[in-house]
Amino acid sequence: MNAMIRRFGESVAWGDLLRGEGLAWLFVAKIMLASLSALWLALRFGLPQPYTAMLTVFVVMRPQSGLVLAKSFYRAIGTLAGAAAILLLYALLPQQRVLFLLGLALWVSACTFGAARYRNFAAYAFVLSGYTACIIGLPAVSAPTDIFEDAVARVSEVMLGILCAGVVSDVIFPQRLRDALVRGVRARFVAFVRYSHDALTGTYDHARIEARWRDFVIEAIGLEAQRSSTIFENPQTRARSAMVQRLNLEFMDANTRLLRLHHWMHRLRQQRGSTGEVPRDAAVAAVVTAVETLYQPLATALDVDLDAHTGEHARDLALSLSRFSAALPAQSTRLREGLPARVRPDLDVALTLLDDYARALRRYASTYATLRSAPVDSDAAPASRRHRFVPHTDTLVDLVAGSRAGLALLIGAAIWILTAWPSGLGMVILATVFVALYSSSPNPVVSLRYLVTGFLLASVCALFCYTVLLPQADGFVMLSCALVPFLMVGSYMLTRPALAAIGAGFNIIFVDAVGVRAPQVFDWAGILNDVLADLSCVLLALVLLSTIMPAGGRWMRRRMLHRLRGYVVEACIAPLRGQRARLETAPRDLLQKLLAQPGASAAATAQTPRWAQLVMNIGRGVLDLRERMQVAPPPAVLSEPLQHDALPRLAELFERPGPGTHARALASLDEAMRIAVMDAPPGRRPLLIQLHLLRTQLRDAAYTLGGERLPPA
Repeated sequence: MNAMIRRFGESVAWGDLLRGEGLAWLFVAKIMLASLSALWLALRFGLPQPYTAMLTVFVVMRPQSGLVLAKSFYRAIGTLAGAAAILLLYALLPQQRVLFLLGLALWVSACTFGAARYRNFAAYAFVLSGYTACIIGLPAVSAPTDIFEDAVARVSEVMLGILCAGVVSDVIFPQRLRDALVRGVRARFVAFVRYSHDALTGTYDHARIEARWRDFVIEAIGLEAQRSSTIFENPQTRARSAMVQRLNLEFMDANTRLLRLHHWMHRLRQQRGSTGEVPRDAAVAAVVTAVETLYQPLATALDVDLDAHTGEHARDLALSLSRFSAALPAQSTRLREGLPARVRPDLDVALTLLDDYARALRRYASTYATLRSAPVDSDAAPASRRHRFVPHTDTLVDLVAGSRAGLALLIGAAIWILTAWPSGLGMVILATVFVALYSSSPNPVVSLRYLVTGFLLASVCALFCYTVLLPQADGFVMLSCALVPFLMVGSYMLTRPALAAIGAGFNIIFVDAVGVRAPQVFDWAGILNDVLADLSCVLLALVLLSTIMPAGGRWMRRRMLHRLRGYVVEACIAPLRGQRARLETAPRDLLQKLLAQPGASAAATAQTPRWAQLVMNIGRGVLDLRERMQVAPPPAVLSEPLQHDALPRLAELFERPGPGTHARALASLDEAMRIAVMDAPPGRRPLLIQLHLLRTQLRDAAYTLGGERLPPA
């Protein structure tokens, strides 16, 4: 008998069942089990609002267990913080309704401001702490003596839902986020190595290389979000989290350095094919040929058959790149001797960028090899301060987002109080929730429109279930049979990216409208009022999000572009500590937001990545220059013009782009180049190379920066 069972198990392709549609239906089954378990336990424990535990399951449940545990962790923190805040607020203002509402609005504003400063589920904890205070505090306005019991009940219901969701997700056919992260890291390493090989051999043209750079930017931001959630799955993933973060930033570094090299060589190739002075063209052609000969050994090292043993290939690649960098100085000296003096600066810049790229790729490959081979209980290459991911923040925009959420609460509360609407309380709470949740969304209006679709579907289903099915349900089994068909529809929509927003709205409103309690009270007028309140809250949220500094508006886009340019200003004048990691990550985060902005024209969408590339190229050049000056200080006759003229003028240019500021910045760099002649001692050559690169990039970016393009120097 046991042998027959074993043969049956071997004959069934269980792995095939857990792919595609199988995974979708597995997720639906798990969310049904977790939600019904939470509802049954809440009913058995006699909690006042059992449907809150059920709703919590739908909010935190995700296909991967890491996402469930991460969101549950931050939801628990947010719930406890919100409950503590509202108890403190009631203790300070027990009988002052107006002052209490103002204080609650300030708390919601502060929480929404905090959510805008953070990313991923940490931001969710801030939002949750704000609207948890509303959910507990607003109903107690008419019954202040019940505030403590309401807070305890809310925390208990949420924690029960979190417990059920976490246990079911992590025990029953768990889908590990770590596995997806490992596959993503490996696939991106393979893709980047192949992309680097094709870029060096000329397989990719200029437009495709820039487009691939933009794709890699978005992938890097997504991987950081995955990494921040995998740490909740097990100790091994926590131990390697810092190394994964370091790997991600080294990938960004290698990606940008390859783009800088490509931009420089693309410029030289354009000069070689121009109709200018023939000796100049011939000399530039010699520079291009000399550099392209060095591409060959690098491309050969990258031309490997990457199979499952990517760790071994990465280690071999790192060794090959180390040998390439070690041999490059001697080759550079040989190549310089055969070229005219007027084009040696171009060659020096090209070779410096090539060496920077090779070293960055070596670090990326070495960290990847270490990650694949390090013991699971150790982090052999921890991340330092320079490897931390620094998200983009804008204090003004974040303050407006917080003020918008507080205003939503005050407007909703005024409508509720003035109209004495029985369901007005629900409208106030949900309007505040949605404004706070979607304040940081790149396209909140579209997201809310999808949510409205889910609301309408859920309202119809809830009315039918409430009036026809629930009165016939006798016992928990019959209650489950009445709820499950509708809940399965919403849960299945969550597995489809195009329908996920509709499914989320469907589940929230259906569970809230049906409102399972013990004992169940059937109030037909009440449920109609609740449905109307749900639709009204979305309308209020849409009005506020569409009128107060709307996403995609001209002012918002100008503000974001100004903040993007501001990273060059910081690179010029801010302290060097932490600037490298900030410049590597924050502009990418902002670029992703800009690309997701609604309403942008095709020209603006195409121009935005070029602005980001310019910011990162100039910013890197400035940081390289300042770090070089710190390691090997130049003489005062050169350092004074650089520190007190060239860098401030460059910061002024990116603060206020225009013909005047561009001309002044270029003139200051020209003066520095005049002082620091290119035939200076070899020890000063790296500084002069950075100056020549900055000066040339500034001239090439004249149109973008509002200046007049000058002929090649």
